[in-house]
Amino acid sequence: MVIFASHTLRRSRRAGLSSPRPLGPGDSHSEEAKDVDPLPATASNSPATSTADRPAVADPAPSPIATITLTPDEEVLVQALIKRGLVTFDQVHSAQQYGLEHQRDLRQSILELNLISPELLNELAFERLTAMAQDVPEKEVPAKPQAPVPVHTVPLLPNRTQHHRDVRKELQETTLTAPLPQVVGQVLERAIDCRATDIHFDSQETGLRVRYRIDGQLQDILFVEPSMATAMLSRLKVMASLNIVERRHSQDGRISIMHHNKPRDLRVATFPTIYGEKIVIRIHEVLTAVAGFAHLGMSQEQAEVIDRLIAQPYGAVLVAGPVGAGKTSTLYNCLERINSPLRNVMTIEDPIEHRIPGVNQTQVNSQGDMGFSEGLRAMLRQDPDVVMIGEIRDEETARIGIRAALTGVLVFSTLHGSDAPSTISNLYNFGIPGYQLSSSLLAIASQRLVRKICPYCRVTFAADEKVLLGLELDPDEHRDLRLHRGLGCPACFQTGYMGRTGIFEIMMVGEELRDLIFQQIPKDVLRRVAVDLGMRTLKQSAVDKILDGATTVEEVYRVVSF
Repeated sequence: MVIFASHTLRRSRRAGLSSPRPLGPGDSHSEEAKDVDPLPATASNSPATSTADRPAVADPAPSPIATITLTPDEEVLVQALIKRGLVTFDQVHSAQQYGLEHQRDLRQSILELNLISPELLNELAFERLTAMAQDVPEKEVPAKPQAPVPVHTVPLLPNRTQHHRDVRKELQETTLTAPLPQVVGQVLERAIDCRATDIHFDSQETGLRVRYRIDGQLQDILFVEPSMATAMLSRLKVMASLNIVERRHSQDGRISIMHHNKPRDLRVATFPTIYGEKIVIRIHEVLTAVAGFAHLGMSQEQAEVIDRLIAQPYGAVLVAGPVGAGKTSTLYNCLERINSPLRNVMTIEDPIEHRIPGVNQTQVNSQGDMGFSEGLRAMLRQDPDVVMIGEIRDEETARIGIRAALTGVLVFSTLHGSDAPSTISNLYNFGIPGYQLSSSLLAIASQRLVRKICPYCRVTFAADEKVLLGLELDPDEHRDLRLHRGLGCPACFQTGYMGRTGIFEIMMVGEELRDLIFQQIPKDVLRRVAVDLGMRTLKQSAVDKILDGATTVEEVYRVVSF
């Protein structure tokens, strides 16, 4: 699609539209574009744009410099905007020139010039691109691909949009036409396709509510009629080898399915409620060959620290954080890196979330006499080189694990704690003396998970001075800083986020900290000394993610305490 300035000027003059006044240095406007009237201005309601009040201007001669080349996606979007009378050809020309000067795509340029509201532009983009994906475009898109201008965002993909848009509709239609086993299978498969970590089946008075937890947030997906609700729950219990008659007590089970020729383990847990049973299915990720820790969200320096820690012959490495912070995934990546035929690697977990070939994994039996402390005590008689404890929950498990680290075993474990220095205080409360901690601890890593900005609806905006001060950034130094956020689109279920990444705080226990831990110094002093020694706190790691454009300020404030 080629646009000439002279042609567009004459066309806009005939339509009674004026070209946009360029913004001067003194003009002020909000970063959020205001809503635009979907109907074009007329002479009756917009006298300022009337041709009668504007002096005639001679048509400029066409120049090759005024030629604009648009990508197929941009062409479809421009057609929708011009057809609705929301922009003129001259405005498109100005947005394109602005994008070339500031390395922006056409969509971002229109937003930053306040030519249209971001909500309406996002709606139009998906409306037109979805129509193009369904092979019903209003105008034929050129088949010859054009080299796109390098930008910092990922282009909108119609197939991805359509995929997420149709999840609810497809599953609802499946419940009406397909047999029950196929419906249950589709619910499980689509959850994996949507990157869900959990599936919730909530029994209610009017039926069964099905929700996916995607990027830490629950999303309503399906509602099952009461006539099928009980049968669906029974089908899940049969697949998990549970007692379908027992409905008054909780049960735990496991389902193994093949998805895209890969085995997937699903952990099933039932719980009785007043309207029936509630079932939650945890979907475990597939572990592949791990080349490093950077894919977890660690910086290069933090990944190098972890690599040095797992190479130690003995000692304790603890990972702290709340529930759902990704602690177990970090430990599994450590085990994957050090797993070798030359080492006896053993784990005791509740439950076993990933099965690693070559690792001796044991699950605690809460109904028998095989708890963490009993299993760990028996495990130490198996000549282990590396031991992974799923979680330190009581004093006895903590004492046995710390003692094992002192006797020549490399110990990995998780612990609940707000940050790395606070974990030391929690170990004090478990009755572990300071002299044992100072001799056994190698490092403590604290972590959180933050949602990443959706690449399909990502936009930029100027950083506010108050936001910079809240992040402890110098406003003068970051005067031209532009932050990122997601507008919300079908690809991210209108949340503005897609996927998650970790933020880490790794406290290496060196000689200075060993002396303080030996004296059982309070956590505030430990934190100040660790920061002076070069530790990057959770807050600093979160600010780095914001500056890199990986997440938003709102998401960081939701996860990290400032």
